[in-house]
Amino acid sequence: MAVERGAVSAQKSKASDAKNGTVPAGPFAEFGQNQGYVEELYKLFLADPSLVGDSWAHYFSNMPGLGTSSAAVTSNGVSHEVTRSEVQSRIGARDLDSLLALQESATRLVFAYRERGHLGAKINPLTQGVSALPTWPNLNPQVLGIGSNDLSAEVQCAGFAGKHSMPLGELIESLQQTYCGSIGFELGHVFEAEERDWLQRKVEQDFVARGWFSTEDKKIFFRRLHEAEAMESELHRRYVGSKRFSLQGGDTLLPMLEVLLYDAGECGIEHVVIGMAHRGRLNVLANITDKPLHQIFTEFEDISMASVIGAGDVKYHLGASNPVKTRGGKELLVTLAPNPSHLEIVNPVVTGITRAIQDDILERDRQKAVALLIHGDAAFIGQGVVPETLNLANTAAHTVGGTVHLVINNQVGFTTDVAESRSTTYCTDVAKICSAPVLHVNSEDVEACCWATRIALEYRNKFGKDVVLDLYCYRKYGHNEGDDPTFTQPLMYEEIKRKQPLAEMYAETLIEQGIISADERGAIEEEYSSEFKAAAETLKFSSNIGEACALYGKLAVPFESTAVKREVLDVVANSLITFPAHFTPHPKLKTILEKRVQSYTEDKGMDWGMAEALAFGSILLSGTSIRMTGQDVGRGTFSHRHLELRDHESPARFYPLRELVKGNSEQTGTSEEVTFELYNSTLSEEAVMGFEFGYAATHPSALVLWEGQFGDFANGAQVIIDQFLAASEVKWGQRSGLVLLLPHGYEGQGPEHSSARLERFLQLCAEGNMSVMYPTTPAQYFHLLRTQALAAVRRPLIVMTPKSLLRSPDATSYVSDLTEGRFEPVLTDVVGTPKAGGPLFLMSGKIFYDVRNALVKSESSARLARVEELYPFPEKQLMKLAEGKVPSKVIWVQEEPQNMGAWNFVCPKLGKIFGKELHYVGRPEGSSTACGSSKWHAIELKRILEEVHGLL
Repeated sequence: MAVERGAVSAQKSKASDAKNGTVPAGPFAEFGQNQGYVEELYKLFLADPSLVGDSWAHYFSNMPGLGTSSAAVTSNGVSHEVTRSEVQSRIGARDLDSLLALQESATRLVFAYRERGHLGAKINPLTQGVSALPTWPNLNPQVLGIGSNDLSAEVQCAGFAGKHSMPLGELIESLQQTYCGSIGFELGHVFEAEERDWLQRKVEQDFVARGWFSTEDKKIFFRRLHEAEAMESELHRRYVGSKRFSLQGGDTLLPMLEVLLYDAGECGIEHVVIGMAHRGRLNVLANITDKPLHQIFTEFEDISMASVIGAGDVKYHLGASNPVKTRGGKELLVTLAPNPSHLEIVNPVVTGITRAIQDDILERDRQKAVALLIHGDAAFIGQGVVPETLNLANTAAHTVGGTVHLVINNQVGFTTDVAESRSTTYCTDVAKICSAPVLHVNSEDVEACCWATRIALEYRNKFGKDVVLDLYCYRKYGHNEGDDPTFTQPLMYEEIKRKQPLAEMYAETLIEQGIISADERGAIEEEYSSEFKAAAETLKFSSNIGEACALYGKLAVPFESTAVKREVLDVVANSLITFPAHFTPHPKLKTILEKRVQSYTEDKGMDWGMAEALAFGSILLSGTSIRMTGQDVGRGTFSHRHLELRDHESPARFYPLRELVKGNSEQTGTSEEVTFELYNSTLSEEAVMGFEFGYAATHPSALVLWEGQFGDFANGAQVIIDQFLAASEVKWGQRSGLVLLLPHGYEGQGPEHSSARLERFLQLCAEGNMSVMYPTTPAQYFHLLRTQALAAVRRPLIVMTPKSLLRSPDATSYVSDLTEGRFEPVLTDVVGTPKAGGPLFLMSGKIFYDVRNALVKSESSARLARVEELYPFPEKQLMKLAEGKVPSKVIWVQEEPQNMGAWNFVCPKLGKIFGKELHYVGRPEGSSTACGSSKWHAIELKRILEEVHGLL
């Protein structure tokens, strides 16, 4: 037990109150303002004399009666108050007030080092061209009034290093060694006391003990350092000027990963999923994930598969997944996820992959698969997806039981200095968003870096939370090997030029310690050199073009039927209004749900939400799990879903479809492993969509959906859409069946609540990479969801979903629409009695109902067709509309501006099918997706409908 900071001042106040007569004076009243402090010492002494230090223990032990009573007792049994002079005579010549003040200063010093000692740590291997850390006054004993004459005084040390007291000079020296060495421990922001206490014990007892690693460990560390240096040097020699984003200067990363993998294997982890940017990626691929060297050479020579079929990506974007055997004999599957040049965008994808592995393979054991994210310093603080991902860390929907973050801190971003790249002291300050402890480590102290890695993994495993390792290092060359960094960082690179490679530095240390000999060092270096020679000798072009082409461009065969039997739909419908005994639904909502189910049972026309619930229920009962996330998806942004119900009288929640699975597992043959997960997500698009992409890519048997609050908001995840949904299969062979539900439609609600940017998705479509659908009936949506869930090969599915049509009586479906048929790419309609060869109006989405209703109202006649599947484009179905007599006019009608929507995508395709120029009807080109005036919106719609009438 220790006297905490603030205890002295509190006790001074208490003693002052005693003097003023507000509290009874105690046996130590003569101590004046220090009475309370001495009383606290005495209580500690009664519990354990060792708690108060030798001086006070000696005093209390020799004062008559104090060992057993709160009042001093003389030898003849007469009690008396302890006088100040008696205490003074027993504790020595030092003035009592001075001693008590010194104790308070010592306590403040301990807390200063615990909170801010990292600011004095020797974490930077460079001295030139870098930003210095700010100073913290209380780390200086003199600022606290501690002089050289005070160093021999014994003081309580607030439990530092598990001790109760020590000489002040020894305390100061120990604090310096612990908190101002090669690791800066930034723990003050860790909120939970249990976690802080655990970390503090590790730092003050385990860290200072040193002796962390065996002789064999140190030999392995040297081997890893040499592998890192040798590979980079060989690639530099072979491929002069080629980009590889060298690890040199940050070579300690490899020994750190060695420790992490070894410890992971020893504690039962089975899978490590790594996400990282470019720096050191090739080294990690070769030396950690065991990607063959000759494959890396073929990529440098550009004689790989990608050079033949035009697929793939640059070598420093690629990933790998291989079983790796640790030196402890345990086998881990190590996966390095592919990543584009948007450096940190892989973060949520990797955590999504990790969660899927935990859920699908490891029985939801969050500890057996760990996510390791390796960052760059400038990107970690600079890119918004980082705090978005950190904010997911402790949420039920997206936790992975803690992520280990490792920042390769080059101290410069491309050419940008620290002062230009952030407003914070450290690049890792953003990690405080989830109270992640941060260990800043000096890359030139290899063993301290490896110890920090061990503690980071141990913390993650124990508490299930994120932790950050900030590896202070440098890059030997510029941003890439063709860059001259002296243009922008001349002082820094003058120092770096004189730096000895880390492998050489560590080898010399080990030789001095007698751990390895010069001959052993040479043998290790020769061994790795031989591996390079062997890989170079086997370098040749080899590829299976057919296999490579099969990676992409193959579309799933359409289903003949995705219908569901009525009795199955009945079971699902009944589950939606069957509540637990102690659950009280919202009275208004209960009525809504009952009417919804009634519309189904009486076949009066069901709405969008009912069809979706029936689709989900039937998919679950067929044995497929469903995961759905997004902002407000439980209720639905437009209060249309209600698959998560809140008790009206308690905090309880109820998920009808979860109970459906539990209650029907035996009858349907499904197992308890089938799950329905519905999560309201954080207010994030980019990180959440990235997470769900990774989850869907790794759990292909589950139907995974992300819904935008409004379709426009998917803009915030454009990098995920561009780099992953649209292109990951052709670039990296990474296929994902993620479904995006994007509310779209013009109802006069303004620019941000109208368009899901349909045109952007269509621009990204090629080679069968994804599907873009715009269903206009609940039944079409029902069959579309079932098609995606049942598909043997899944690719991203983009669905333009409605807003006003969610409850429109025009957009309803009937039971027979679900018990028969399938999703139809094109729906045809006839209004009135149009003449053969008359005009044909083509359109997608909600505008169909506006056009049809206007034509019916005016008693006009026309042929209408809805293109519900925009990609893959339904050429065969549309060609049937041209059979017989070709329409006199083909008109495309849309509600989006002319430079948006589907017009530019469908125009050349429809022109080819019908052999004539198309007419466009819709809004003119615009820079904004929609107007902000509901009145002007109505005027625009009226003009569109008048133009349709004019073309009849």
